[in-house]
Amino acid sequence: MKKNLLLFWSLVFISTTLNAQKFDISFRGYVGVNTTFDSRASVAARNRSVYLYPLPERLSQETGEDLNERSQLDTDAAFSRFGLHIDGPRLGEFNASAMIEGDFIGNGAVDSYFRLRHAFVTLSKEKWSLLAGQTWHPFFVTENFPGTVNVNAGTPFHPLIRNPQVRLAWQVSSTTQLLFYVIDQNNFRSSGFGANSTEEALFPELDGQLKWNSGGAFAALTAGFKTLAIPEAISPKADPDKVSSYHFNASFRYNLPGFTFRMEGIYGSNLSEMVMLGGVGQSVAGNGFVSLETGSIWTDIQTSNTEGWQPGLFAGYTVNMGAREEVTVVEGLSRSKGKVASVYGLSPRLKYIIGKAWIGAEWLLSNAEWGEDFDAFGVPTDTRDYINHRLLLSLRYNF
Repeated sequence: MKKNLLLFWSLVFISTTLNAQKFDISFRGYVGVNTTFDSRASVAARNRSVYLYPLPERLSQETGEDLNERSQLDTDAAFSRFGLHIDGPRLGEFNASAMIEGDFIGNGAVDSYFRLRHAFVTLSKEKWSLLAGQTWHPFFVTENFPGTVNVNAGTPFHPLIRNPQVRLAWQVSSTTQLLFYVIDQNNFRSSGFGANSTEEALFPELDGQLKWNSGGAFAALTAGFKTLAIPEAISPKADPDKVSSYHFNASFRYNLPGFTFRMEGIYGSNLSEMVMLGGVGQSVAGNGFVSLETGSIWTDIQTSNTEGWQPGLFAGYTVNMGAREEVTVVEGLSRSKGKVASVYGLSPRLKYIIGKAWIGAEWLLSNAEWGEDFDAFGVPTDTRDYINHRLLLSLRYNF
């Protein structure tokens, strides 16, 4: 707690100092409080702040009861965040800006630990800009993501990931932008790969993106490729085995006079670092390690009200598609041991907006299909459905 207070006052001091040096600086963030009720024990991250899907049954040896058929009630404010947004002065011929932001969600099952969210510098000139630092992965399209009350932003159907990166953007025209990314993994890492997955692979993730915005329509197409080093615990070699994967994203938004419609489709392999389904198998034919493929689609609709009542509805579906060849699933390198065959979610919501504050209520119906075994291509078999009802009440004050 003392460290968090020290950091807070340090940022206030930096803000005052920078203002004195003719920087344009703003102190932004929000205070948020969530109260949640879950009808069933579930897979979640960041001390239950980021919800994923319900857990399968876990039978008591004494009574034979399903121990995961337990309800939970939780109140939490650790997702509150603050940061500094800095503009200027110019660096030679370039406009300069920077951002640093953090929250208290922590890294695991315990909150109240301050963590870094964003930290980057941007240099821009005419139609070009260069960003270096940590911010959203290109799959999190900042112009188009679910408007859920829950801070999970639609996971596991929609990516939730920030990465250290270098990004080059070219404004081709008034409606079109091209972006190129060189990306590393840091506090969002592929399941089971540990702290050196990208470093020992000796090859960064590469992504390209096209954005188009005209009138009330917006669209983005993204494609990427990454290579990870297999951990020493699974493949103990001085020159580690590697596994490669790819990912594609198509994102669309349309603004109408009364409401906004959003949707996105994702297809890729080993997407576990994005807090989505994904994993790795070992080739039966001796072709090394193979990434397991995932498909996902979501849609979101909400009214365009910026004051008063703002209802909305989110729906998503994701499926474990296995590998393109016969594999043995490496459970230690796969999210939820690779045993989730599919998940669907439906969540109506209602917000009441008052200036910079809002109160929101959301009901999430989540169904996860868990398997007991795998077919030859790593797709879960002998599946059974498990359902959770999550009720969420949230208060947020932006500054």
